[in-house]
Amino acid sequence: MAFSEVKKNALQGCQFTLPGGVRVTASGDPASPVLKRFFEGYDRAFVLPDEREDLAGFETCLAMNRTHRHAMGRTHSELVAVLEDQGGALLGGINFLATTIDRPATPPAAVALNYIYVEEASRGRGLLRQALAAARTLALETLDLDPQGPAPAMFIEQNDPLRLTSDEYAADTGHSGLDQVDRLAIWARVGARIVDFPYVQPALSVDQQPDDGLAYAAIAYPGEAVDAGLLHDHLQSFFAISVLKGRSEAADGAASRQIAALAGRTAPVPLLDMAPALDWLRAGRSTEGFEGLRDLAREAGGG
Repeated sequence: MAFSEVKKNALQGCQFTLPGGVRVTASGDPASPVLKRFFEGYDRAFVLPDEREDLAGFETCLAMNRTHRHAMGRTHSELVAVLEDQGGALLGGINFLATTIDRPATPPAAVALNYIYVEEASRGRGLLRQALAAARTLALETLDLDPQGPAPAMFIEQNDPLRLTSDEYAADTGHSGLDQVDRLAIWARVGARIVDFPYVQPALSVDQQPDDGLAYAAIAYPGEAVDAGLLHDHLQSFFAISVLKGRSEAADGAASRQIAALAGRTAPVPLLDMAPALDWLRAGRSTEGFEGLRDLAREAGGG
């Protein structure tokens, strides 16, 4: 995808224009007006209590660009970005952490898509694909990697319809106007596959709980499995910066358990096609005995 020249400055981060005139403005500065603009749409889009950040949480994450840029032997960049039309109307927003990866035969970076949304009035225009392309470009630029080089690996948490309570399912679907299965189908069309790993999001704050109602997915990953070392490094950075925000965690906490499991693993982590599982759910077939979407995807796909 050809982008207009990326314009950078210390406070505003990056700005460029996508094909069709969609303007992308991104920043890693907690004091930037870009964060407030992003949060306007974010606050409308996300409702489940254990998945939501407050504004102070985002400010803390972005402030860690100053303290954790080169933490853990890797380079990091936490950004928020907004997509606007030529008249300045908000179309969508992205928050992500980009991390350099130094592992043999893997992508040069990994992106944790913490939050991504398209405003309801702007859906159906291909903006999700444009937002993903923008995130890939921003990740390479802000990590000082070759913007024409290999694309970063990209990961995202997905609501697991088998693990949501009926109240959570109804609340999120009612608020977004999009059924959980239909939402997963949209992500499947842009190349999302379930990472066959028992993922749990650690608590976002001391007042919240770990979230086990999620599946972890890789988007357009090159290959049938994710390198275990890449996933280890990616999640270690993501948990430390975007989730725990520098807080310490008990040795048996959700983040520590997952990082330890990946540290001791040499086999790559398989990726599971979502489409057979979504067909299973749409057909109304029984999900009894499946702990979550990951188990269903493995069974439905013949794994």
